[in-house]
Amino acid sequence: MKSSIQFIKVSILNLYRAGVLFYNKKGTTLASSASFYALITIVPFALLMVRGIGYFLGNLDKTQRYLFLIGSQFFPEVAPQLLIRLQVLIKGPLFAGTNFTLLNFIFLAISTITFLNSIWMGIFFITDDKGILSLWRILKGFVIIGMTLVMLSLIFILPPIIIYVIKFLQTNALTQFFYENFDFLRPVMNFILKINLRKSYWLNSNILHISVLIVYFTALYRWLFSWKIQLHEAFVAAMAFSLSVFLGKSIFWVYIYYVRTSLMRNYGDLYTTVMGVIWLFYLMCFFFYGACVCHIYKERRELGLGT
Repeated sequence: MKSSIQFIKVSILNLYRAGVLFYNKKGTTLASSASFYALITIVPFALLMVRGIGYFLGNLDKTQRYLFLIGSQFFPEVAPQLLIRLQVLIKGPLFAGTNFTLLNFIFLAISTITFLNSIWMGIFFITDDKGILSLWRILKGFVIIGMTLVMLSLIFILPPIIIYVIKFLQTNALTQFFYENFDFLRPVMNFILKINLRKSYWLNSNILHISVLIVYFTALYRWLFSWKIQLHEAFVAAMAFSLSVFLGKSIFWVYIYYVRTSLMRNYGDLYTTVMGVIWLFYLMCFFFYGACVCHIYKERRELGLGT
């Protein structure tokens, strides 16, 4: 209990230090640059993800619809237009009849690397570590693409797998056998048998998706920092990013309340797209703030100050 309280105190203090570092390193400028590259590479990146996952699932249409449904979880309800326009943009080349091949996968991945390069540059400005700019970052970028494909695939396949396993355990005769003959398994069996698949909050909410995303960003931050930070430190950064995103969604309407009239007057029907771009900028700010958290942990460990 004492160690848990100490961990929370240290984490809060490091989150504050990361905020100071983000301000001193002009994190908003880094986020602006990354947002620009995200906008010009978002179409090949979306095509890469849909084609990569659709290749294994065998249904491009279902994959792209579900992928954009997941993406909408990161965007406030007041700024969905950017994703809608992107979905329209990729439908043309996606269903143009081009088969998925290793060659077009590589071309799409190379286009995506441009965005990842802006991420590497941002981390370099935060850490001042010139090793980040080595040519290895290109290969590491391909690994990040692979990690992203795995993460999205898990979000696709985990819910039906979990539902299938629970149904199997609830209806299989072996469950009753284990329940009657192994007392130590009864608490677990009781828990499984009481699960209502239709009303289960965990299965029917976004908690499962959020859990996978936190695991993904924990691994991503450790990879970006070449495994020089501990797992729990990367987890704190991933939690900081995730909580920033979902809290930011809730309070984004405050910003819109003050600028909606001006946006509508200046941009007309495109104002929701403009809001989407603004939110993308905020997402990149949250991401680089998480990178600052990682650097604080890494720096304090190297200086022997404790984490």
